[in-house]
Amino acid sequence: MRVMTYNILCGGHPMPGGPSRLEAILEVIQYGSPDILALQEANGFDDPAVAAQISKTLGLPYYAVTQAPPFDDGKRYNVVTFSRYPIRNIHRFKGQAFETGALSLDADSPLGPISICNVHLHSTDEARRLAEIKTVLSYQDSCGPQIILGDFNALSCFDPYTDDESEFGLQFDTIDEMNTRFIDLHHASRGGVCWTHPSRLPADHSRRLNRRIDYVFASPAVASHAGDVQAITSDRAHCASDHFPLIVDFI
Repeated sequence: MRVMTYNILCGGHPMPGGPSRLEAILEVIQYGSPDILALQEANGFDDPAVAAQISKTLGLPYYAVTQAPPFDDGKRYNVVTFSRYPIRNIHRFKGQAFETGALSLDADSPLGPISICNVHLHSTDEARRLAEIKTVLSYQDSCGPQIILGDFNALSCFDPYTDDESEFGLQFDTIDEMNTRFIDLHHASRGGVCWTHPSRLPADHSRRLNRRIDYVFASPAVASHAGDVQAITSDRAHCASDHFPLIVDFI
């Protein structure tokens, strides 16, 4: 089973003066060939026709969408999970105080029934990120084997940031909270630093310092099946989004 998390930057819609990126995004996803795909910033995917077409294109027939509340710019940065396997028990965290959103569902995977929780945490405020992830964890406590993945917008104390980090505060509370209960699969793989943001794509921000803010966490039983962990950093990925997709294989 291959799992991918990918923030696709405004649903692949053009940045000012730039081309549409959806074709590049789909090519990167198809190259990665995930069985479970967690997307963040899936703007426009709350249109049933759009979600259905993406599902058909990717060959991932099961999916669920959480419509995000409107952001300051009026856009909805939705969270979507696609799956090759049947899904059930969809929970959208409706009414919770998320800047964007989170989506939990159960998938009938080759590892057995597994809870997949796709999160996109607050973009700027560590205290609010921590509150959001505690809401997620409170719900996930009732689940069995699970994977929690997505764009956490948060740093890990295990990564080599310098004390003069200026673009993103050196705060680790959110990932520390995750590490008390789950396994950070990239860190556990000891595969070296795997930056996931930013790419070379001109985006809606000016950040240029390498960060790891996209994660795949798993409960210990699921983590015992984890194999390779990698980010796709091809030239095409640099054109598709400001984030790189992160992939984990389970065996």
